[in-house]
Order: sequence, then structure tokens, then C-alpha cells
Amino acid sequence: MEELGFGPNGGLSYCMEHLEENLDEWLAEELDNYLDDDYLVFDCPGQIELFSHVPMLRNFVEHLKRKNFNVCGVYWLDSQFITDVTKFVSGCMASLSAMVQLELPHVNILSKMDLVTNKRDVENYLDPEPRFLLSELNEWMAPWFKKLNKSLIEEVVEYSMVSLIPLDLRKESRYGEDADVKIRDFDADNDDDA
Repeated sequence: MEELGFGPNGGLSYCMEHLEENLDEWLAEELDNYLDDDYLVFDCPGQIELFSHVPMLRNFVEHLKRKNFNVCGVYWLDSQFITDVTKFVSGCMASLSAMVQLELPHVNILSKMDLVTNKRDVENYLDPEPRFLLSELNEWMAPWFKKLNKSLIEEVVEYSMVSLIPLDLRKESRYGEDADVKIRDFDADNDDDA
């Protein structure tokens, strides 16, 4: 990065462009080492512009599809995004941007739920009531944003474009290949979960 005079985002873009230019050479050779039943995880950096504004990651996904990989997107959203409505809407719009850009089957994971102190307030964001979110958003924003706020809430909630699955790593019995995902910490436990 220093040699080329790039900052962090420029360096990441350069690396993604380099990967894109070498998909058929280096990457194809690496991918041939994996078996049909292997899972590969590509952890992308948090810079949203790498998958929302430029086609590099989408081109990478298309390359994987051409190589007969089954590809899905997992969007990790930190639990801090459910601490207030502005962060929530921002996080949902970022997730929606990734969904639209990558055109993949997609799941949104709400991570670090073990750090959330008020579990009951989480309900306002996991199963949001549009009027509640709109009134909260209008309180935070200047009056001239009301029409925009209404459109954002409709996009996020009323069209059900983004839904979040909370992940609390302290509760291993709630997640696994044979376990049903529990959406809320205060869902009643079944005897089977013990």
C-alpha cells in the first residue's frame, strides 16, 4: 500500500482488482483443491463500497457460479445496529445493498447478541412495527426528512426485504445443523433444546 500510495480502501480495491484479474489462473488452481462437499467461506472486509459500488465482488461470485459452486451470502450486522433506529435503518440498507448487488440467496445475521443488555427492546427491531420505527426515526431526524423516512421504513419493514437472525454464541444448543433457529432470547425453550 505504501509503495503504491494507497490508503486502506484503495489498497483493498487494488487487491480485489488483482484477484479479479487472476480468477482464471491462481484462484481456479486453488479452488480445484476442494471437494464437492466442502464449504468455503470468503470473509469480506467491512468496507461496504467493495460490494455496493463496484462490481469486483459480484464478478468474483459470478466466477464461482461458473465453476459450479453453490454460493450464498451471509451478511453480518453487529448488534450495535439495534441500539437506535437510525443505526438499524442504516444497517438494513447496507444489507439490502449487498443483497441487490450480489444477487444471491442471502441471510442476515445479527451478531454479538451476548453484548445486548436489554433483550426485550430487541423485539422492536427483530419484528419491527412500522409505526414505531417511523415515529422513532422522525424524532431523530429533521422534519424535512419525513417523506424519506417513510420510504425507508416501507422498504425495510413493510416489504420485508431484510430480516435478521440473532446469534448469541453463548447458547450453542440453539444453533447447529439439526437445531431450529430461535429468533428471540426469551422464546420458551423446548425440552429437546436442553
